[in-house]
Amino acid sequence: MQADILERLSQFSQLPREKVEQLRHWLSQTLSYEPKVGILGKTGVGKSSLCNALFGKDVAPVSDIESCTRELQEISVRVGSGNIKLVDLPGIGESRERDREYKDLYSKHLPEFDLVLWVLKADDKAFSSDEEFYHNIVKPHLEQGKPFIIVLNQVDKVEPFREWDIANHVPGHQQQKNIDAKSKSVAQKFGIDSTAVIPICANENYNLITLVETITYALPKDKKVTFVNALKEENRSEEAKNEAKRGFFEALGEQIGGTILGELGKEIGKTLGQETDKTSVGKVVNYIADNIVKKFFSWW
Repeated sequence: MQADILERLSQFSQLPREKVEQLRHWLSQTLSYEPKVGILGKTGVGKSSLCNALFGKDVAPVSDIESCTRELQEISVRVGSGNIKLVDLPGIGESRERDREYKDLYSKHLPEFDLVLWVLKADDKAFSSDEEFYHNIVKPHLEQGKPFIIVLNQVDKVEPFREWDIANHVPGHQQQKNIDAKSKSVAQKFGIDSTAVIPICANENYNLITLVETITYALPKDKKVTFVNALKEENRSEEAKNEAKRGFFEALGEQIGGTILGELGKEIGKTLGQETDKTSVGKVVNYIADNIVKKFFSWW
């Protein structure tokens, strides 16, 4: 497959072979990349259920009785030609002794993640242990630009919980107001934008599309396509697919521009990749999308 890509690019682009090899190497790395997502939060908030709802049935163990995750668990999810690596970290809040042990573990692995999801249980009254752990351990890594999203899970349990519309899997009127208020309160406590707090119910598949789209926008542009590719088909919205394509085109255009023109060409290529116009860079971008990327991603 890689040799075929190299030959096709050489014939189409009329670039020197060494330049085509650079481009082929970038393509190979990008299309086979495994995004690494850290799943953080206290035990019992539904981290494993969230992973299962997003990426497929039983990709992570679930237990209603005790904590399933006492050590770091790496789960490679394969869907079609793509993989994503979910890293389920031990849940905080079991005991002070365990939290002290987990601090080193969190600090060691946080820099490795492309994205951090912090899962909270929507009907919890207080998040003091989460806040302390976030501000002392997690936040320093986020200040380096790492995407961070809070997932407010199990919103069906927010009062008045009897308002939950079982047939349509959505909150009732007053329940929705309380969920919105809880989301704003969490954003304030953690000091983040309210758009980074996504209320969901994993077991009811409620608002998962919004979560997926928020994650897709937050990921680095060259890592969006493999994340979207790993999702269950029902969670792969048109908006998420379009954002993934846009990010890929932009990154590819930047790469081609840099390959052809060096550092000065990166910004030019980035713009041309966005527009996929009729210039030489735009033609190569379109060719790669039509003849190569579609072989990797059936949804493209």
